[in-house]
Amino acid sequence: MSLVAWKQPYLLQVMVDDEPENPRGEEDNIGHMVCWHRRYHLGDEHQYEKPNDFLKELVQRTVSGDAILDYVQSGKSDAVRLMEGGLKQIAGEPAKDHVVSGLRVEGYDRYAKEWYEEDFFSGGLREQRKEIVDCLVDLMADKDLLALARKENILLPLYLYDHSGLSMSVSDFVGHAVHAEWDSGQVGWIYATSGDIRAVYGGVSPENMERAEWCLQSEVKRYDYYLSGQCYGVRLYENGEETESIWGFLGNLSDVLKEIVDYILPEDYQDMVELFQEVPDIKTCSMGYGDIMGELGYPEPFAGAGMEV
Repeated sequence: MSLVAWKQPYLLQVMVDDEPENPRGEEDNIGHMVCWHRRYHLGDEHQYEKPNDFLKELVQRTVSGDAILDYVQSGKSDAVRLMEGGLKQIAGEPAKDHVVSGLRVEGYDRYAKEWYEEDFFSGGLREQRKEIVDCLVDLMADKDLLALARKENILLPLYLYDHSGLSMSVSDFVGHAVHAEWDSGQVGWIYATSGDIRAVYGGVSPENMERAEWCLQSEVKRYDYYLSGQCYGVRLYENGEETESIWGFLGNLSDVLKEIVDYILPEDYQDMVELFQEVPDIKTCSMGYGDIMGELGYPEPFAGAGMEV
């Protein structure tokens, strides 16, 4: 598909960009997009084998040990807990178990429906604080890791819809797209840390957090346009000579046409957005100015100055 509009002295041609640049390569992205899919390479490059690995690393990197300990000790996790003391058998006294001062990390076995001791740390929390925190994080379920990660980061889910093309959104497609129950699902997250937000906006305030979240949503929308093929290029002819050839416009076609006209034409020619005619690409991609004019039944080059179609 190609769209052409003419208003002397300009001929404007808009075409699908078959080789668009991936917007995830743009330097001004504030977000980090991590995805997993068995068939498609999506989002940014990363080395996480599975989502749980990513969530653990993000929590360990961005959430304080105090916040992690408080989360567990307040009973918010049903997968891991921190308990006082532990039993230890004394050498030479096989029948006797003694309570030893320290802390034990326990995990919950959902199949056996019981708690088990994962590790024991003798002494107090002060002596082995980092090791205890790392052990807690390692046992946490994804929902715990997500809850903690969102204390210090903006973390939005990414859903992929794979049905006659690809589409991505921060919202679930179920209930909003045909066969989404089978053809869609979550494939990852896009996130920005407090450090990212501080670097871009100068501080971490509620207003800046809101601005950063809006920015992440915009990045996902641009990536959705890229995945779904809503990518366009433009050629501009003035008095029969090609003066501009610009590619990489992403977006809904009607919005892109307005953007292109506003960006590339003088103010007096903004009404060309209403003059576009659709023609097959095969007739226009390899044609020069004169051939396009003739194919579309426009006047001979430079004839009928000021005439509109």
